[in-house]
Amino acid sequence: MIATGAGASGAVQLITTAQAVRSLAARLRGEPVVAFDTEAASFHRYIDRVYLIQISSPRETAIVDPLATDDLSPLGDLLANPAIEVVFHDADYDLRSLDRDFGFRARRVFDTRIAAQLLGEPGVGLSALLQKYFGVTLNKKMQRADWSQRPLTQEMIDYAAADTSHLPALRDVMEAELQKRGRLDWAREEFTRLEAVRSNSDSTNSDEYLRLKGAKALPPRAQVILRSLHQWRENRARVLDRAPFRVLHNEALLALAQTAPTTIAAMRAAPGVPASAVDRYGEELIAEVSGALSTPPSEWPRRERSARFRPDAETELRFERLKQMRNERAKELGLEPGVLCANAALLALARGESGSAEPDRPGTDERPELRAWQRIALGEDRIRSALAGGAPPDGGRVNG
Repeated sequence: MIATGAGASGAVQLITTAQAVRSLAARLRGEPVVAFDTEAASFHRYIDRVYLIQISSPRETAIVDPLATDDLSPLGDLLANPAIEVVFHDADYDLRSLDRDFGFRARRVFDTRIAAQLLGEPGVGLSALLQKYFGVTLNKKMQRADWSQRPLTQEMIDYAAADTSHLPALRDVMEAELQKRGRLDWAREEFTRLEAVRSNSDSTNSDEYLRLKGAKALPPRAQVILRSLHQWRENRARVLDRAPFRVLHNEALLALAQTAPTTIAAMRAAPGVPASAVDRYGEELIAEVSGALSTPPSEWPRRERSARFRPDAETELRFERLKQMRNERAKELGLEPGVLCANAALLALARGESGSAEPDRPGTDERPELRAWQRIALGEDRIRSALAGGAPPDGGRVNG
């Protein structure tokens, strides 16, 4: 355990041994609130993994180096301890990463980003919130730092520590505001849902190349070239452990797919293809293009068209009335419409797939697309009126 500087919650420690991890966890076990954050290096590396774990209590901040410690299980115990509230800012990514790399899952979560959204904050990023409530300006210089780099610089350590050192205090401010405005139960419902977040790293998609901007508009022959080039880039990036765009950026892949060069000279003439990439990978790329061009049409990419629901006129009218009602209510509450209720949930309501508009009965979930807090915030009378096409009720307002 090495003291490396000072943060909002005291001295910042760099943890590099399993014994230091155990000592840290033992101290934090009695804390009611502990803040967590992680740093990865997906901007630099092919394999997205956790390279730092930042942890803060109101009294101390520690930076845990997963590359230097062989047992992080005490941190998993902290996350799973129901007596400890774990604070994140934008927890979803961190929770997926911790589950993927270590099998850690959080039991009680407080997400300051979700809290800010439910308070209608104009800026919900951590920097904006710390500036507003504490006058703290975060250093953004290290946002795209290579966190796989060792040794860590003092600037990197200080930057990482700032991400959690203020979170316990920010959590207290957010909770007080939510309580004051009658929205704490709204937030708690959202926080509880975060306990079920799991890594989706096992999911695969053979059509991933079609996610590139402009890929779906290419003719089939160009798509088969793009498919081969995209797979080549994935393989090369994996071997180099480098972010794919650092091997060859998307615009160059699309340019090669469109121009289909089969010689170095033609490849150099292709717009948007860096000369350095031609020098380094030219022969490999030509081989991929040539191989793709020899692919028979029967093996060209074909995407099955998914059956898309096309609402009938009545459903469309109900959907539009629901959106109007939602937008008006969001304005009254000072919330973004999508935070109050997503369009997908409203469409499900309009289609009659969300159950009765009657209030919940104990032990039932009459409208699974809507959270309980959303039903309360929107108001069952308002929902019923929008579905029926009647005038919105005058009453039914909730504290907001």
